[in-house]
Amino acid sequence: MSSDLKGRRGRTLASAAAALLLAGGITALGFGLHAEPPAPGGDTPASASAAAPSPGTASATTAAADPAAPAALPPAQPSGPVLAASLPVSLDVPSIGVSSPLLQLGKQANGEVQTPPGEPGSPAGWYKDSPAPGQTGSAVILGHVNSTKNPIGVFYRLHELTPGQKFTVTRTDHTAAVFTVDKVDVYHKAGFPTVEVYQNADRPEIRLITCGGYDPATGEYLDNTVVYAHLTATHPA
Repeated sequence: MSSDLKGRRGRTLASAAAALLLAGGITALGFGLHAEPPAPGGDTPASASAAAPSPGTASATTAAADPAAPAALPPAQPSGPVLAASLPVSLDVPSIGVSSPLLQLGKQANGEVQTPPGEPGSPAGWYKDSPAPGQTGSAVILGHVNSTKNPIGVFYRLHELTPGQKFTVTRTDHTAAVFTVDKVDVYHKAGFPTVEVYQNADRPEIRLITCGGYDPATGEYLDNTVVYAHLTATHPA
Protein backbone atom coordinates (compact mmCIF):
# COMPACT_ATOMS: atom_id res chain seq x y z
CA MET A 1 0.00 0.00 0.00
CA SER A 2 1.32 3.41 -0.88
CA SER A 3 2.07 5.46 2.22
CA ASP A 4 0.56 8.56 0.65
CA LEU A 5 -2.84 6.90 0.85
CA LYS A 6 -2.78 6.00 4.53
CA GLY A 7 -5.21 8.01 6.57
CA ARG A 8 -5.78 10.57 3.81
CA ARG A 9 -8.95 9.30 2.25
CA GLY A 10 -12.45 8.43 3.38
CA ARG A 11 -15.12 10.90 4.40
CA THR A 12 -12.85 13.92 4.84
CA LEU A 13 -10.99 13.48 1.58
CA ALA A 14 -14.18 12.72 -0.34
CA SER A 15 -15.63 16.00 0.88
CA ALA A 16 -12.39 17.81 0.08
CA ALA A 17 -12.33 16.37 -3.43
CA ALA A 18 -15.88 17.54 -4.06
CA ALA A 19 -15.04 20.97 -2.69
CA LEU A 20 -11.96 21.15 -4.89
CA LEU A 21 -13.95 20.33 -7.99
CA LEU A 22 -16.55 22.92 -7.10
CA ALA A 23 -13.96 25.58 -6.29
CA GLY A 24 -12.13 24.87 -9.54
CA GLY A 25 -15.26 25.46 -11.56
CA ILE A 26 -15.36 21.89 -12.86
CA THR A 27 -19.02 21.45 -13.68
CA ALA A 28 -18.55 18.97 -16.52
CA LEU A 29 -15.84 16.84 -18.01
CA GLY A 30 -15.09 18.00 -21.52
CA PHE A 31 -12.82 15.26 -22.78
CA GLY A 32 -14.61 14.10 -25.91
CA LEU A 33 -11.86 14.03 -28.54
CA HIS A 34 -12.08 15.36 -32.08
CA ALA A 35 -12.08 12.29 -34.28
CA GLU A 36 -14.28 10.40 -36.67
CA PRO A 37 -17.98 10.47 -35.73
CA PRO A 38 -19.25 7.55 -33.68
CA ALA A 39 -20.33 4.43 -35.50
CA PRO A 40 -24.09 3.74 -35.51
CA GLY A 41 -25.25 3.06 -31.98
CA GLY A 42 -22.08 4.49 -30.45
CA ASP A 43 -23.63 7.76 -29.33
CA THR A 44 -25.14 8.04 -25.88
CA PRO A 45 -28.92 8.05 -26.20
CA ALA A 46 -31.08 10.09 -23.88
CA SER A 47 -32.83 6.86 -22.94
CA ALA A 48 -29.62 5.69 -21.25
CA SER A 49 -30.61 7.73 -18.21
CA ALA A 50 -31.88 5.39 -15.51
CA ALA A 51 -32.10 7.72 -12.53
CA ALA A 52 -34.04 6.42 -9.54
CA PRO A 53 -36.01 8.64 -7.15
CA SER A 54 -34.39 9.25 -3.80
CA PRO A 55 -35.63 6.85 -1.10
CA GLY A 56 -37.94 8.44 1.41
CA THR A 57 -38.83 11.48 -0.71
CA ALA A 58 -42.53 10.75 -0.80
CA SER A 59 -42.88 10.14 2.95
CA ALA A 60 -40.94 13.29 3.77
CA THR A 61 -43.20 15.35 1.49
CA THR A 62 -46.32 13.85 3.04
CA ALA A 63 -45.12 14.62 6.53
CA ALA A 64 -44.47 18.23 5.61
CA ALA A 65 -47.92 18.63 4.09
CA ASP A 66 -49.80 16.92 6.93
CA PRO A 67 -48.71 17.85 10.47
CA ALA A 68 -50.56 14.79 11.79
CA ALA A 69 -48.48 12.42 9.72
CA PRO A 70 -45.65 10.65 11.55
CA ALA A 71 -42.22 12.17 11.11
CA ALA A 72 -40.07 10.53 8.46
CA LEU A 73 -37.51 8.15 9.91
CA PRO A 74 -33.85 8.95 9.34
CA PRO A 75 -32.29 6.86 6.59
CA ALA A 76 -30.86 3.55 7.73
CA GLN A 77 -27.11 3.45 8.07
CA PRO A 78 -25.61 1.59 5.13
CA SER A 79 -24.15 -1.81 5.79
CA GLY A 80 -21.70 -3.78 3.72
CA PRO A 81 -17.99 -4.09 3.04
CA VAL A 82 -15.61 -1.16 3.54
CA LEU A 83 -11.96 -1.41 2.50
CA ALA A 84 -8.81 0.34 3.64
CA ALA A 85 -6.89 2.57 1.23
CA SER A 86 -5.08 0.84 -1.63
CA LEU A 87 -4.25 2.07 -5.12
CA PRO A 88 -6.52 0.74 -7.89
CA VAL A 89 -4.68 -0.92 -10.76
CA SER A 90 -7.36 -2.20 -13.14
CA LEU A 91 -11.04 -2.02 -14.04
CA ASP A 92 -13.10 -4.87 -15.51
CA VAL A 93 -16.67 -4.36 -16.75
CA PRO A 94 -17.53 -7.65 -18.48
CA SER A 95 -20.99 -6.64 -19.68
CA ILE A 96 -19.55 -3.92 -21.94
CA GLY A 97 -16.24 -5.57 -22.78
CA VAL A 98 -13.99 -3.29 -20.70
CA SER A 99 -10.74 -4.60 -19.22
CA SER A 100 -8.44 -1.67 -18.59
CA PRO A 101 -5.44 -0.81 -16.44
CA LEU A 102 -5.98 2.37 -14.43
CA LEU A 103 -3.76 5.41 -14.62
CA GLN A 104 -3.50 7.86 -11.73
CA LEU A 105 -4.91 11.27 -12.67
CA GLY A 106 -4.11 14.46 -10.80
CA LYS A 107 -4.81 18.10 -11.63
CA GLN A 108 -3.71 20.26 -14.53
CA ALA A 109 -1.96 23.61 -14.00
CA ASN A 110 -5.34 25.38 -14.16
CA GLY A 111 -6.71 23.22 -11.36
CA GLU A 112 -8.92 21.06 -13.54
CA VAL A 113 -8.83 17.29 -13.38
CA GLN A 114 -6.43 15.62 -15.79
CA THR A 115 -7.89 13.34 -18.42
CA PRO A 116 -6.41 10.10 -19.70
CA PRO A 117 -4.41 10.04 -22.95
CA GLY A 118 -6.50 10.08 -26.10
CA GLU A 119 -4.63 7.70 -28.37
CA PRO A 120 -6.33 4.47 -29.48
CA GLY A 121 -6.17 1.84 -26.76
CA SER A 122 -5.65 4.37 -23.96
CA PRO A 123 -6.80 3.17 -20.53
CA ALA A 124 -9.17 4.73 -18.05
CA GLY A 125 -7.83 6.69 -15.07
CA TRP A 126 -8.62 7.07 -11.38
CA TYR A 127 -8.69 10.60 -9.99
CA LYS A 128 -6.17 10.23 -7.17
CA ASP A 129 -7.65 12.98 -4.99
CA SER A 130 -10.87 10.98 -4.71
CA PRO A 131 -11.15 8.01 -2.32
CA ALA A 132 -9.59 4.74 -3.40
CA PRO A 133 -12.28 2.41 -4.79
CA GLY A 134 -13.63 0.46 -1.82
CA GLN A 135 -13.09 3.22 0.75
CA THR A 136 -15.99 5.17 2.16
CA GLY A 137 -16.78 8.03 -0.20
CA SER A 138 -17.13 8.54 -3.94
CA ALA A 139 -14.21 7.30 -6.06
CA VAL A 140 -13.97 8.77 -9.57
CA ILE A 141 -12.80 6.94 -12.71
CA LEU A 142 -12.66 8.75 -16.06
CA GLY A 143 -12.38 7.33 -19.56
CA HIS A 144 -12.71 8.54 -23.14
CA VAL A 145 -15.72 7.62 -25.25
CA ASN A 146 -13.59 7.86 -28.41
CA SER A 147 -9.96 8.29 -29.41
CA THR A 148 -7.99 10.72 -31.52
CA LYS A 149 -8.03 8.35 -34.50
CA ASN A 150 -11.27 6.37 -34.27
CA PRO A 151 -14.67 6.47 -32.55
CA ILE A 152 -13.94 3.69 -30.06
CA GLY A 153 -12.60 4.66 -26.64
CA VAL A 154 -12.36 2.64 -23.45
CA PHE A 155 -15.80 3.89 -22.28
CA TYR A 156 -17.45 3.76 -25.72
CA ARG A 157 -20.19 1.46 -24.38
CA LEU A 158 -20.49 2.93 -20.87
CA HIS A 159 -24.04 4.13 -21.52
CA GLU A 160 -25.14 0.49 -21.98
CA LEU A 161 -24.73 -0.33 -18.29
CA THR A 162 -27.95 -0.86 -16.35
CA PRO A 163 -28.81 -1.05 -12.63
CA GLY A 164 -27.83 -4.35 -11.05
CA GLN A 165 -24.89 -5.08 -13.35
CA LYS A 166 -21.52 -5.59 -11.68
CA PHE A 167 -17.94 -4.58 -12.35
CA THR A 168 -14.64 -5.01 -10.52
CA VAL A 169 -11.73 -2.80 -9.53
CA THR A 170 -8.54 -4.67 -8.65
CA ARG A 171 -6.22 -2.98 -6.14
CA THR A 172 -2.54 -3.21 -5.19
CA ASP A 173 -3.42 -5.03 -1.96
CA HIS A 174 -4.61 -7.94 -4.16
CA THR A 175 -8.23 -7.26 -3.31
CA ALA A 176 -10.93 -7.22 -5.97
CA ALA A 177 -13.66 -4.69 -5.11
CA VAL A 178 -16.98 -5.62 -6.74
CA PHE A 179 -19.39 -2.78 -7.44
CA THR A 180 -23.08 -2.95 -8.38
CA VAL A 181 -24.57 -0.30 -10.66
CA ASP A 182 -27.25 1.85 -9.02
CA LYS A 183 -28.13 4.13 -11.93
CA VAL A 184 -26.84 5.64 -15.15
CA ASP A 185 -27.49 9.32 -15.82
CA VAL A 186 -26.81 11.50 -18.84
CA TYR A 187 -26.29 15.22 -18.21
CA HIS A 188 -25.86 18.10 -20.62
CA LYS A 189 -22.47 19.64 -19.85
CA ALA A 190 -23.99 23.10 -19.41
CA GLY A 191 -26.12 21.75 -16.56
CA PHE A 192 -23.75 19.18 -15.06
CA PRO A 193 -24.83 18.60 -11.41
CA THR A 194 -21.40 18.78 -9.78
CA VAL A 195 -22.64 18.41 -6.21
CA GLU A 196 -24.77 15.34 -6.96
CA VAL A 197 -21.98 13.61 -8.84
CA TYR A 198 -19.05 14.37 -6.54
CA GLN A 199 -20.70 14.80 -3.14
CA ASN A 200 -19.54 12.73 -0.20
CA ALA A 201 -21.09 9.31 0.34
CA ASP A 202 -21.56 7.41 3.60
CA ARG A 203 -20.59 4.11 1.97
CA PRO A 204 -18.02 3.03 -0.64
CA GLU A 205 -19.29 4.30 -3.99
CA ILE A 206 -17.81 4.96 -7.41
CA ARG A 207 -18.52 7.13 -10.45
CA LEU A 208 -17.53 6.06 -13.96
CA ILE A 209 -17.62 9.11 -16.24
CA THR A 210 -17.29 9.74 -19.96
CA CYS A 211 -18.68 11.97 -22.70
CA GLY A 212 -21.75 11.46 -24.86
CA GLY A 213 -24.25 13.31 -26.99
CA TYR A 214 -22.10 13.61 -30.11
CA ASP A 215 -23.08 16.56 -32.33
CA PRO A 216 -22.02 15.89 -35.95
CA ALA A 217 -22.53 19.56 -36.84
CA THR A 218 -19.79 20.70 -34.46
CA GLY A 219 -17.80 17.51 -33.84
CA GLU A 220 -18.31 18.08 -30.11
CA TYR A 221 -19.71 15.93 -27.33
CA LEU A 222 -22.46 17.84 -25.53
CA ASP A 223 -23.21 15.48 -22.63
CA ASN A 224 -21.58 13.46 -19.88
CA THR A 225 -22.58 9.91 -18.99
CA VAL A 226 -22.20 9.07 -15.29
CA VAL A 227 -22.51 5.57 -13.85
CA TYR A 228 -23.23 5.47 -10.11
CA ALA A 229 -22.36 2.24 -8.26
CA HIS A 230 -21.61 1.01 -4.75
CA LEU A 231 -19.39 -1.68 -3.25
CA THR A 232 -21.24 -4.96 -2.70
CA ALA A 233 -18.53 -7.61 -2.37
CA THR A 234 -14.79 -8.25 -2.20
CA HIS A 235 -12.60 -11.24 -2.90
CA PRO A 236 -8.89 -11.98 -3.32
CA ALA A 237 -7.57 -10.87 -6.69
